[in-house]
Amino acid sequence: MADIDLVFAQAPGNADLLFGGEQTGPSLPVEATLSAMLPALTFTARAIPNADLALVSAFPALEMIAEGRYQSYAVRPTVGQTSADWQRATEFKSGVQDRRETTVRDCTLGSTRWARGAARHAGVEGRRTKRLMRFPAWSRAPHQDAVRASPRGHANRYEDAIRRRTVLASGYEEAQRAGWMRREARHQDGLRDRRRQTVSGHVEAKRHAGAQQSEAIRSAAYLRRWLGSRWQNAIVPPPGVHPAGPVTPPAPERCYTLSGALLFAAAPAIDGNLLFVCIGPPPESGTIIAPVRRVYFVINDVTLHRVPDGAEVPAFSLSLSLDAASWAWGFEAVLPATALALVEPGSDPGAGPVELLARINGTDFRVLAEDISRERRFGEASIRLSGRGRNAVLAAPYAPVMNFSNGEARTARQLMDDVLTVNGVPLGWTVDWVLTDWLVPAGVFAHQGTWIEALIAIANAGGGYLIPHTSALSLKVRPRYPMAPWEWDAVTPDFVLPAEAVARESLRWQEKPAYNRVFVSGQEVGVLGQVTRAGTAGDVLAPMVVDPLITEAAAARQRGLAVLADTGRQIEVTLRLPVLAETGIIEPGAFVEYQDGSITRLGLVRSTSVQAELPEVWQTLGVETHA
Repeated sequence: MADIDLVFAQAPGNADLLFGGEQTGPSLPVEATLSAMLPALTFTARAIPNADLALVSAFPALEMIAEGRYQSYAVRPTVGQTSADWQRATEFKSGVQDRRETTVRDCTLGSTRWARGAARHAGVEGRRTKRLMRFPAWSRAPHQDAVRASPRGHANRYEDAIRRRTVLASGYEEAQRAGWMRREARHQDGLRDRRRQTVSGHVEAKRHAGAQQSEAIRSAAYLRRWLGSRWQNAIVPPPGVHPAGPVTPPAPERCYTLSGALLFAAAPAIDGNLLFVCIGPPPESGTIIAPVRRVYFVINDVTLHRVPDGAEVPAFSLSLSLDAASWAWGFEAVLPATALALVEPGSDPGAGPVELLARINGTDFRVLAEDISRERRFGEASIRLSGRGRNAVLAAPYAPVMNFSNGEARTARQLMDDVLTVNGVPLGWTVDWVLTDWLVPAGVFAHQGTWIEALIAIANAGGGYLIPHTSALSLKVRPRYPMAPWEWDAVTPDFVLPAEAVARESLRWQEKPAYNRVFVSGQEVGVLGQVTRAGTAGDVLAPMVVDPLITEAAAARQRGLAVLADTGRQIEVTLRLPVLAETGIIEPGAFVEYQDGSITRLGLVRSTSVQAELPEVWQTLGVETHA
């Protein structure tokens, strides 16, 4: 090892060694050894007779990376101090004298000009004594307490009346209860413990059960009376048996052409009877415009009947509601307590809830009375009903949990038809399909749950949702966005509502992420779709959507549109208006154009709520618009 010299930066003034400074002399060489092994030279050659071979190669250059470290254990103590004109002052703990100090309580007594008077025990002589002692002899004084008189009393001008066997007559005395007779008085309380009534000028009135009190003006009671007119809207008769009237109706016109083809409107009956109905012309399509009037006159008609016997159920109020996230109409009603027997379920263990038919201005709603509660207050009692539409039988607790699958390739529409069967037998429900259909390979669809849960899973895969029919055994499958919001300028609205026809309006702004690109994928079998909003860079990605039923591009495109359409700035418009004859009840999924002067808002109805409390019926719409 080479020797290393120590270099001092300054001459030491004591025994301590101070290392530092720079080396002034030449650096000493340090020997280092590099051990390496070069790779063996290999080559492959093919022997050719009478040929000269030459091998030219170059070894790689030898490289070495070396690191040198020097460690010194010398201690560098402080050899000097720096003095300054200002330095930190030290704490001085000498006492401080104050001219003022805390006062000390003085226990010496103080004298005042006024002192509390003390009670004296000396006797006080008064001119009048508080109490006179009873003496054996009678004492007579102008003013004294009356004492009990002897059998023959004394008469005084002022004395307390004494209960005696004989009646004492005096100017002022307390009335005594008579043993057998009753006296009439101008002011007294009636006695209720006697068989004979006490007559007085002012007595407490008693409730008389046999008579009624009539008043000239009082609270009006609701009276239902039928109004007859020469022209009115025809309605379907309520369930039940209706005897024919004395008037013979005219022969109805034929609504079909005579032919041998049989057309059934419902599922086959269990009893084997065939039910034929007339299929009228398709409804006219177009925009329904609510007229602008100074006064809107609406005759509301609200009834509630029990199915199937058609018994009328009295109701104080009705309400029905449906939104895009629900698959059944919600139902609530308030009934008088006397109607409990009409809505109670049967006593059989398998009896389900009572089915009711609610009719609001010509629109029928078939609902189930699932929950019943009774409320009672002083003088009144009521029953509150709540339930769902008749399609609740497809869900819990009425429907069993089953396993659904497709053993062969089926379209999404066919999968819904397969779900609504039991062992291949249809349940009687129909599906109104509007989505673009796509093919699902065999073995892809596997779901466990009720019938309605399987239908929701199929509809959600294609970006759709379920809208139940109000009364028929039918379900509508509609896309959440029939058209993208940025293309609504070309949409023809279903309803046009002017501000004059709307009783109340409210707006609520909300901001959602501005996604413009989303990836939609299947699982084991399916496609990976990339859906991008046209005209954008596609730089804001939405969370990826994975669904086993996305097996074709049509399903991926519809599902991606549902994700990208529900983005950006939105305005939720709430409109409250009557149920007009021109519009009827507007259901979710309809395009509504609201006109408020120069401002026009176009949106999709996402929720509908109907409140009926005669004589008023109102519907409230929740409309989704995009700014």
